Amino acid sequence: MSPTLALQTGEGAAQRVKHAEPDAGGIVPLWREVPSQPRPAQDYYRLALLKEPVWIWSVPAYFYVGGVAGGGAVLAAALHGKTRLRRLAAWCRLLAFLGTTVGPALLTYDLGKMSRFLNMLRVLRPSSPMSLGSWSLAGTGMLATLSLLQGDRSGAVTRYGTALGGLMVAGYTGVLLGNTANPLWRERRLLLPLLFTSSAAASTAGVLQLMPLDKREEKVVQRFGMVGKAGEAACMVAMQRSEGTVPEVAAAARGGKGGVLWTAAKAALVTGILVELLPVRSPVKRKVSGALTTIGANCLRFALLESGKSAAREPQATFNLQRTRMKG
Repeated sequence: MSPTLALQTGEGAAQRVKHAEPDAGGIVPLWREVPSQPRPAQDYYRLALLKEPVWIWSVPAYFYVGGVAGGGAVLAAALHGKTRLRRLAAWCRLLAFLGTTVGPALLTYDLGKMSRFLNMLRVLRPSSPMSLGSWSLAGTGMLATLSLLQGDRSGAVTRYGTALGGLMVAGYTGVLLGNTANPLWRERRLLLPLLFTSSAAASTAGVLQLMPLDKREEKVVQRFGMVGKAGEAACMVAMQRSEGTVPEVAAAARGGKGGVLWTAAKAALVTGILVELLPVRSPVKRKVSGALTTIGANCLRFALLESGKSAAREPQATFNLQRTRMKG
C-alpha cells in the first residue's frame, strides 16, 4: 500500500501505536509509524478552524437597505412639522417603508423559506442580537407603514417609535457581526455598530441626493449626509489602525475580493466627500455625490462579508486573536 493513500490528516493525524506487534516477516512489512501529516507549529493541521459565512449577496444588500430605512425613519421624525420640508419628510417616510418591506424579502431569499424568517419571531431573546434585530425589523416595518399612511398626521408614538426602531435596524447588524466568533468581525466588534449607524445616515442622504431637491431640502440632506460620512470615515480609519495587533486578521481584511471592495468603498467615500465640498451648487454635483456614496456604502457591506469569509478560512487569525486577548 502506498503510504500516501493512507496518509492521516486533520484531527486524525499524529496517532501513535503504543505496543506494535513484532514483524512476522510477511510480504507486507508492518508500519512502525503510521503515515501522518505533520502538524505545523501553532496551527490546526492547515484546516480552517471556523466555518465561513454561507450568506449570499442578499444579506449585505439587506444591510444596505436596512441602513437606508433606518436613516430615513430618523430624518422623517426630525423633519415632522416643518412645513417647507414636507416633501422631504414624505420621501424619508417612503424610504423607511420600502427598506423595511424589501429587507425581510432579502433575508427570506437567503434563508430559502419564509417560515425560517417567521420562526425567528416565535421568541424574543434580549441577549440575542439576531432576535432583537428580527423583532426590530418587523416592528419598524409596521410603524413605517402606519407613518406612511398617516403622513403629516402621524402621532408622536408612531414617529418616534419608527425612528427608534430605524436606529436599531440600522445598527443591530454591526452588533450581530461582532457577536460571532469570526476573528475579523470579533476584533472590530466595538466599531461595527458605529460604522453601520453612521453609514446608514450617509446611505440615506446618498439616495435622497439622487432625487430632485430644492435649496432648503438639499441643505438639510447635505448636512445629514456629511455627519454620516464623517462618522463612517472615522470608523474605517480606526478599523485599519486596529488591524496591526493581529497580522493574520489584517491580511484577511486587505487581501482578496474583500480587500478590493474595501479599497473601492474608501475611494468612493473620499471622492464623494470631496465632490460635496466643491464650492459649486448644481444638481449634477449633488447626484454625483449621491451616486458615489451609494456605491461606497454597498462596497463597504460586501467587503465586510468577503473579508469575514477570508478570516474564517485562516486558522492563525483565530488562534492569534485569542492569544492576544488572553495576554491583554
